[in-house]
This record gives sequence, structure tokens and C-alpha cells, in this order.
Amino acid sequence: MMNWKSILLFLWLGLNMVRLPAQILRVESVLASDSLMIGDQVAFSLRLESDPALSVRLPLLTDTLTAVLELVAHPGTDTVMREGRRVITDRYMLTSFEPGTHLIPALDVVYEFDGQTDTARSLPLFVRVHEPEVDTSQAIRAIRPPVNTPVSLEEVFPWMLLLLGISLAAGLAYYLIRRFLPGNRRGEGKDGMETEPAHVIAFRELDQLKEARLWEKGEVKRFYTRLTEISRQYIERQYGIPAMEQTSEEILNSFRRENRDDTLLDDMLRELLGMADLVKFAKEEPSAVENQSNLNAVYIFVQKTYPMFYAEKERKEDADATD
Repeated sequence: MMNWKSILLFLWLGLNMVRLPAQILRVESVLASDSLMIGDQVAFSLRLESDPALSVRLPLLTDTLTAVLELVAHPGTDTVMREGRRVITDRYMLTSFEPGTHLIPALDVVYEFDGQTDTARSLPLFVRVHEPEVDTSQAIRAIRPPVNTPVSLEEVFPWMLLLLGISLAAGLAYYLIRRFLPGNRRGEGKDGMETEPAHVIAFRELDQLKEARLWEKGEVKRFYTRLTEISRQYIERQYGIPAMEQTSEEILNSFRRENRDDTLLDDMLRELLGMADLVKFAKEEPSAVENQSNLNAVYIFVQKTYPMFYAEKERKEDADATD
């Protein structure tokens, strides 16, 4: 029989001859932050640390992680050597337009070890998506009171001519559309068939505006001009309100007649149009936080109104069918 020294020697030799997969491969999912505002983006990466000789295959991620978590960019994959170990980092940008706490699922990495194929899996993560907080118990106030700065006629006159020209051109375009292409209202084509929905167009244009980062380039006025154009065009397509040729107050009155249930949406639209008018005509300069907040407000406005519109449309169609 072997004595205890022989047993210990045998165990020591066995431990030095066996290499466990856990010693040569480690996989983890990493978030730059565990929370974000709705519509914002956060860095997400899959990090792999392994023996340099190990053959690995990363998971193929497309444009979505789950039904509510989207991958909007893939900056690339980095590989570095650190203390004799290979570290691979696969980087992505993650966003969501659904508030709440969402699960980032575990991700599988396939590898070959000693001629055998196996799978290593990262731990799942949670990310919290926040909505802007609105205190509905308080009275509605302007984002910031108007700044009383003197404006000379020389400064105003070119803008008056420009606004007059834009109004005439918009009126003529609207008349021609109504006169010759009446079916184009509310997302209908010339033959009466539905084309792209208004909210799909609005989300795409908001994404393009967000990526442009105009306020970071000092083009704050251009940013708010485009933001209000997207809002007006969405209201016109969705509700048939001629928002492109109406004043801010007329738009609010028209929208209030269409939206009788949720007054918070009226308040959101009033604040957005009010800030845009201050920037364009009173030379207001909002902060970067206010710019981002107003962009998010339009995302939320579109997200909350289009289901209400289609629900009301179906209710009217059911009522007509019953009659």
C-alpha cells in the first residue's frame, strides 16, 4: 500500500498535468453605466480573457439584444496582450426606447480546448431605462422666462422677409398637395394605400438629428428649427392638422381638439414650441442638458401619441361598422 507521502506526490503531479478550462478562459459582459435616459446610448462590451493559443469564436450580434434593447453601433473589436494573456474586447453602443428595468441576456463564446469544443457563458446584466420626470401637481410654467433684449428693425426686417417667403411657399405647397394629392394626408399614397406610418418617419428623422449633434457644434438655432419641423410634420401626417403653416398657438389649439384625454401631452408640446420660439426669435441659448431633454421630449411625445391615434381610429371604424 502507498503511504501518505506517495499519495500527496501523486495528487501534486495530477494537478500540474491537468489544465482546467476555467484557468484559460474568462468571459464577462460589461456596461459603462447600469442606467440611462430613454433614447440615450450607453457603451456595452463583451470581454474575453484567454490563453493566446486558445481558439475562440465570439457571438454574432446584429442590431438587437432583446425586443427592447437595440445595438445602434459597433465601434469595433480590440485585442491586446496583458501579462501573457490575450484580452479581446467586442464593443457596442446600446439604447432603448422602453422605460423600465431590462435584462441583458448571457452571451455564449465557443472555444476549442485539447481538441474538444465547449462553450463559456457570461453572466446576465440588468439596465434601467428612465423617463423624464414631470411633476403634474405643479402649475405649467415656461422653461425659462423671455429675455428682454432690444431688437432693432435692421435685425428684424430680413427675418420678416424670410418668414413671409417661407409662409407663402408653405401655403402654396400645402394648397397644391391638397388640390392634386388629397390621399397623401395621414400617410396615404395617391392610390389611397398606406405608405410609411407617421411615427416611423418621425423616429427616423429624430435619430438622424440626434446623431448630427448640432448643439455641440454651436448650431443651436438650426437644431431647434429642425426639431420643430419634425414635430410639426409628424402632427400634420398623423392628425391631418396643417401644422407647417400654423403658429405655435394654433397648433396647440388644433392638437387639443384631437387629444382630449391626456393634457400632459398638451403641456409637453407647449413647452417644446415655446422654447423653439425663444431660441429662434429671442436669441435664447439653452444648456446642453435642456437640448437633450427637449429632444427626448419629442421622442416621448411621438411614442405616446401614435398608439392613442390608432386606438381612436379603430374605435371610430368599429362604430361606423356597427351603424
